[in-house]
Amino acid sequence: MKYLNKVLSVLAIISLSLGFVSCDEFLDEQPFSQVGETQFWQTAGDVESGIAATYDAMQQAYRTKHYLWGEFRSDNHIASDRVSGANSELVTNNLTPGNSSVLRWNDLYLMIGRANLAIQQIPDISGVDDNLLGEAYAMRAYAYFDAVRVWGSAPLYTEPVTGLDQDLKRPQTDGQTLLNDVVIPDMLRAEELISIPSREFRFSKASVLAFQAHVYMWIKDYAKANEAMQKLIDLNEYSLVTSESAWQELFLNDLNLGKFQTGPELIFSIRYDILEDGNGASGIYSLFFAGVPSFFISPQAEFKWIEKFPVTVEDWTAKYPDFDPPMVVVGADTLIGDYRYYLTREDRSIGEARVAKYNKINFSNNDDDTNISVYRYAGILLLKALAENRLDNPEAAAALVTQVRNARGLPPVTVEDMGDDMDGRENFILDERQFELFAEGDRWWDLRMTDKVNVALDTIGQVTDERLLFPVWEGHLIDNENLTQNPGY
Repeated sequence: MKYLNKVLSVLAIISLSLGFVSCDEFLDEQPFSQVGETQFWQTAGDVESGIAATYDAMQQAYRTKHYLWGEFRSDNHIASDRVSGANSELVTNNLTPGNSSVLRWNDLYLMIGRANLAIQQIPDISGVDDNLLGEAYAMRAYAYFDAVRVWGSAPLYTEPVTGLDQDLKRPQTDGQTLLNDVVIPDMLRAEELISIPSREFRFSKASVLAFQAHVYMWIKDYAKANEAMQKLIDLNEYSLVTSESAWQELFLNDLNLGKFQTGPELIFSIRYDILEDGNGASGIYSLFFAGVPSFFISPQAEFKWIEKFPVTVEDWTAKYPDFDPPMVVVGADTLIGDYRYYLTREDRSIGEARVAKYNKINFSNNDDDTNISVYRYAGILLLKALAENRLDNPEAAAALVTQVRNARGLPPVTVEDMGDDMDGRENFILDERQFELFAEGDRWWDLRMTDKVNVALDTIGQVTDERLLFPVWEGHLIDNENLTQNPGY
């Protein structure tokens, strides 16, 4: 999204939105009411700037946490033996409450606070596009949904902080209440208000439906999830890419190579532009391809991928005798197998390969403006396959998996290929999602929503039910004595 010049002024005016500073810091600041609402939120242009500022807060909130929360606790990665520290706690599922880089929710509440301001002010301003109010509802719902997934419960604010008499030290509201009273009503209201069918860097009808699908899958309402995804498909706005180069272009954003992310599968992305934004670079390079890496691709994941799609002619022919082995050109080499495997990993030994999906060469972290792909069409089709399977429609599930495989030049599947029962088929589809969406911040949430964490981590280490949630950062507990730590920490 191209941010408006007026964003800087709106940031100054609404900097006291909830979450920008700690409670103690807030008390030293001038309350919003003294800054004066009359100075802003008067025109449709002000609303545009306010919504832009909310997306700006979303950039800050998710630049690394999209992956720290949704990727590294899964079976996709192992810790590097070259770096230790806060991030290594994720891959061992040994998180501690002092891990501020993973656990602080300040930026998330900044995003919520700005959305709250927009939701409060927009109805009183004439001539405002309904889509803008819908975007505010979508962003608030999105933030609170992640609060539920990450911590299980969180303080609830649906109005902006307007003065020192505001209750700044609220206890957590339970996750079910957050879902029922905020997330679901907000996402449905967003669907009502947003009429634009598709646009990659702002919430659209399609991305709201994709969001709804993920929420409904989380609460195991498979019929509503399936309905939302069918609505998205019926928009006819998206298609699967059908070549190696087009698939790689969905992710590779490397100025040194002249590559920029693009493609018909991208439903919603969080956009970064180091020349345009004041938020600094994206966090993708620093996580996945740092010169001294914190993470490597898990050998468990690599061996499973190779078993599913063999990398020699002999093994491929033995597994898929009726499907010619795909030829993959990587550099000067012609290889056998799933091109996604080769394009996702660095050309190093198993157990020492970084994720090379987003960039292929080393450069400065400060030059990284890779967008975060939040919702992608292939991911929606495979998520719908999970829903169809749970609704006891295995033929429909197999057809969706085959649709994605056809686009990737891979063998079709039958119901029998996927498994003898619903649970076996679910594991099969989860593997398909793991390979397609590798390093996109989905795998941990896939395992959580299907209750398969310990199935996937069987050879790595088990996670107790209590520790499926993340701990609350100890700094928040110090600032707010009404908060309680999650059990298990």
